[in-house]
Amino acid sequence: MIIETTEYNTKITILVVRWYFIEMPTAIFYNTIEYMKSLAYIFSFIFLIKTLVSPWKNQLYAYPSKGLDLKKVTEVFISNSVSRIVGLVMRTFVILIGVLLEVLVFLLGITFFIVWFLFPLVFILSIIGSL
Repeated sequence: MIIETTEYNTKITILVVRWYFIEMPTAIFYNTIEYMKSLAYIFSFIFLIKTLVSPWKNQLYAYPSKGLDLKKVTEVFISNSVSRIVGLVMRTFVILIGVLLEVLVFLLGITFFIVWFLFPLVFILSIIGSL
């Protein structure tokens, strides 16, 4: 049985308009923010910046404890420096990938938001154009 009363149609129209123009845009906005928070948590930017020049995987060589072997000290210094440079390069690379993904999620959220609002207009114009 189909109810065809003006009151029922008005209530349904108000609910649909409220859902389409208030509830869903709010959900799109908050979901985009949540995705961005999740990416920030996954990439943990603050930790990566704090440990930017730390050795890669905390691999350090110990300096000789006895005597002064200049060759060994130089070898350990260079190895530790290389480990820090590798850590710097890898963390910088991970930070850049994370920032690019954050920007991508932000742009996709804005695009989806705009498309959501433009869809009714495109739909109506396509119906008018097909007449």
